[in-house]
Amino acid sequence: MRLVLSTGFAELGNYWGDWFAGKQVGGSEWIVLNLAREFVSLGHQVSLRLPYNAEPFIWQGVRMFGRQAGVIHGDASFCFDQYGEFDDTPNRILVACRSDAPRHTDFTRMVFLSRTHARLMGHPDSPSIGGGVNLADYERSLQRTPGLVICTSSPDRCVAAFDIGAQFRNFVFTYKPVGGLPLTKQLDRKALVELQRRARVHIYPLAPRRPSDFFSMSVLESLAAGTPVIVSDADSMVELWGSCTTVLKRPIRIAEWVGAVEELLMNKVLWNRLSLAGKRAAEFYDWPLVAKRYLAALS
Repeated sequence: MRLVLSTGFAELGNYWGDWFAGKQVGGSEWIVLNLAREFVSLGHQVSLRLPYNAEPFIWQGVRMFGRQAGVIHGDASFCFDQYGEFDDTPNRILVACRSDAPRHTDFTRMVFLSRTHARLMGHPDSPSIGGGVNLADYERSLQRTPGLVICTSSPDRCVAAFDIGAQFRNFVFTYKPVGGLPLTKQLDRKALVELQRRARVHIYPLAPRRPSDFFSMSVLESLAAGTPVIVSDADSMVELWGSCTTVLKRPIRIAEWVGAVEELLMNKVLWNRLSLAGKRAAEFYDWPLVAKRYLAALS
């Protein structure tokens, strides 16, 4: 099939700039890129319209076009929060990523990131798929760095991570820095994967002003790396990751989180149990499997 992927992310401002020049992009952007690549590996002809102006180029078999490109013709399109009429395909699938309800429903089908997401957006009967993980990136074991605690999230969603992490000598918060908050560290993909594989604990104290995190690629990737994760009971975290993580109730209490991290750092039995549970959960989200679920949404 000729598949076209497009995004409406530029409507909110292209926060990441050039996806291929920056070090780290957000979870939704990473889903788009990996899904396009997997469609190619399944034998499809794939075009992706980027949310910024760019000359056409090829990336891992995907034909990339800038926002300014003319109409692209195909058999089906996956529109990531894209409500315009850019491209010409008989089947149009909305992949909703935002915390705002879909602007309109003029699509062949709508897909959400989780059941919680679909319900909150007013379409509880629509399918939910979400993101995936490149399991091959996490096959080899690396020696764990003693006491290494990490967090990867938009800092304004997990602002408590700064206070929790301050209690540990070896804490790394990765993401693009946000004005008015302590600095975070952007990493390239290779460095991020290595950090996930060397970490002892991943904290995810999610406390958004309104529901906004309906999947969390960083949680999934740490699970694939065998790194135990502590999450709060916000948004879709319990639905997706409740069975393979430590879940702490809100409101976030710093002392409780610090105690949970210390328990994981000291309790080898608990650490090993959660590490194995995370790896098993991540197997369901191997990208080739996830890509096939998106293609199934066309039928």
